[in-house]
Amino acid sequence: MSKFFLFVSFLFSISVFSQQEIEIDFKKLNSKVSALINEHRKSLKLKELTKDKFLQMAAEDHSLYLQNLGFLSHEQKDIKKKNPSDRVQLYGGKNFSGFGENILFTTIKKEKYSDKELDKLAITIFNQWKNSPPHYKNIINKDFDAADLGFFIDTKRNRIYATQVFGIKGVEIPNQLSENAFGVEEKNKKCRPIDFGTKLHIGNSIEIEGDNVILYYHDKQKFELMFSNPKDGIAIDFVEKEQMSCNKPNTFDVSQIYDGVMSEPIYREELLKNNTAQNEYKLITKVGEVPRHLVGKEIVANVILIFDNCACEYVVPLKVNSKTIDLFPLEPIIELTNDASLSNKGIIYTEELLFEFDKNKVKSNNESHYKLYDKVHSTQIYSYSSVEGNEIFNKKLHNERAIAIEKFARDSLNIKVKPSLVIAEENWEKCYIQLAMENMEYLASKPKNEIRNYINLKNKEFETYLNQQRVSKLVVNYYGEINKDSLSNEDYLGSFYDLNLRTAIFDKNYKNANLSLSKLYTLDYSISIFDETVFNELKSNPKLVQNATAVICKNFKQDYFKTTQFLKIWLEKFDTLPKNAQLNLLILYCRINSELLEKWDVNISKLTNVSKPASIENKFITFKENKKLQSNFDYILLYYSNHINDYKNINRYFDRVFLSFKSNIKTKEDRINLALFVNYWSAYNYSINLLKAEMNKPTFSKEEALLLAQTFTLFFEGNDVKTNQQILNKVYQLNKKEWCEWQKENFNLLRNDQIKSDFCKKCNNL
Repeated sequence: MSKFFLFVSFLFSISVFSQQEIEIDFKKLNSKVSALINEHRKSLKLKELTKDKFLQMAAEDHSLYLQNLGFLSHEQKDIKKKNPSDRVQLYGGKNFSGFGENILFTTIKKEKYSDKELDKLAITIFNQWKNSPPHYKNIINKDFDAADLGFFIDTKRNRIYATQVFGIKGVEIPNQLSENAFGVEEKNKKCRPIDFGTKLHIGNSIEIEGDNVILYYHDKQKFELMFSNPKDGIAIDFVEKEQMSCNKPNTFDVSQIYDGVMSEPIYREELLKNNTAQNEYKLITKVGEVPRHLVGKEIVANVILIFDNCACEYVVPLKVNSKTIDLFPLEPIIELTNDASLSNKGIIYTEELLFEFDKNKVKSNNESHYKLYDKVHSTQIYSYSSVEGNEIFNKKLHNERAIAIEKFARDSLNIKVKPSLVIAEENWEKCYIQLAMENMEYLASKPKNEIRNYINLKNKEFETYLNQQRVSKLVVNYYGEINKDSLSNEDYLGSFYDLNLRTAIFDKNYKNANLSLSKLYTLDYSISIFDETVFNELKSNPKLVQNATAVICKNFKQDYFKTTQFLKIWLEKFDTLPKNAQLNLLILYCRINSELLEKWDVNISKLTNVSKPASIENKFITFKENKKLQSNFDYILLYYSNHINDYKNINRYFDRVFLSFKSNIKTKEDRINLALFVNYWSAYNYSINLLKAEMNKPTFSKEEALLLAQTFTLFFEGNDVKTNQQILNKVYQLNKKEWCEWQKENFNLLRNDQIKSDFCKKCNNL
């Protein structure tokens, strides 16, 4: 879909009449006017305009129309001939990518025109157009490479009407997949406007993955409203880098629909049917396939938005650097314990064997190379049935599973010790969290039988969750002694503190447990914090909450589900805890949710629904004097609003986060990080204003110049040339190499003449 040029203007003049018959050789007049125009173009070092029969037929047609009309107009009433482009294409001129048209009438003598008289008439026509700025603009347009004329005499009014139609001869990109753009019509009145931001979102949400082109769209509901008609859809236009090379003008296909090779459109029903997004608010769907002849080539996937089978919008994606911003660093507060001591002997290792009875499958939840110990300290059994079915059958089932697990330990692992703990029950704890993940808290508050009846009716929809509920576990604790000489210092400390935590939890020695937790916090990693025995104590013992939360702050990526479970339990008991424990819980809440909410389509991100930000906002108010904590919570509110497409609150919290981080800018890195963050949220004007305010300062860095130029290019077409050039000059001055490299990667930029001119002069040899 190349740019469409339509230059419209008209002239008239008056001459003296004579009473003889009018006789003018149109062919000669055409040649003389054309020669005058080409001589003038040659004097300006512009290419000459070649003749074209399709342009001539369109020009003759319009001059006849003007003679019948009696006045000047570029439009005809016949819809098939409405504009110059329509007329050229009607007569068979399909290989033009742009058009222009000059028209005039002038009075003439009633006589047979000699060569000398024709010369004068040609000069009159040429000068009238030359002396009129709009007409002259067409005459000297460097993009036009063909033109032809048509005349018609109005004997009643003693006038001659002249029309000159200009054309930009297009190219036909080979290997098209369809001869008629798959029947898609050119842009017409059926089209509805799409705002710039939406087009940019769609274009920048396209990814080429292998041979497939995938759309990752942030708002499924908005997409459904935008593409509401069965004939609404998307096609991809594959444009090669070589089509915008520096040694020639950009070579885009003559089609008014596509520039490169157009893929077969995919329409609304199929786009929605093939949605693979796990988040109900999002859309991930295939929108095209890379043609075989383009596989392995440097291509870009531009987007054709189709409404009611019309190619209404052509979207050119341009990836701008962006990223999320880190939370303000807040450290949890550790409760120190002095009257406790640690030992190098105890539960040195815990192995957890998972039982999936429906699949007849047993697997270890730990890496097997750790099983180096023969002395079993203790075992526990956690046997579960899922909550569907009926309670009596489930009780029988999980009790039988507990017996089977104990038998497996005895017969297959040769473990003789009796379990120190056996839990056999329906897995309601996991069920309640799963319901919250699906935003079904209303159901979770109902009696168990009511929940069970609902799940029985929706059994297939809950199948994955029910399988997770059934997973049972054998915990085997091994006793041993840590030899400091056999480990590095860091490995020794980690193993030493983990051993003491496991042992203290088992022995219910909570002073030692708190001391072990405080020591584990000094390390980057703990392998014991989510051990079943340890974690079950941490989620139920208020004496351990403060230090346990601190350690989980560093380890939550090991187990998002258990971390969410821990938070849910203690946030519900928030008011019973000491203030430092409360603070640690809020710090952990922000950390895990910032991680989960950035992964907007990962199924695990549904864990963010378990403790919705709005439901715990009053808990953050308790710490309203802690500005950085409040800013971090605003960050979570922003991302959660985006998670559920709550646009009102997205705007509200975005401004709060932006102002908070802006007020804390102390270095250029802070400013760059904030600019990248607002780009991530497509608030490009924020980024431009933030960086542009620094542009003329001596401290303005090459990194800032690069990011400003990258972001500013999104708006080049709408900005004045002078401002654009100032930005380009600055980035070439401060960061030419990286800017040139970025342009080479984002070669869609070269569609802009100003950028391409600079790039080809300054970057092409790098």
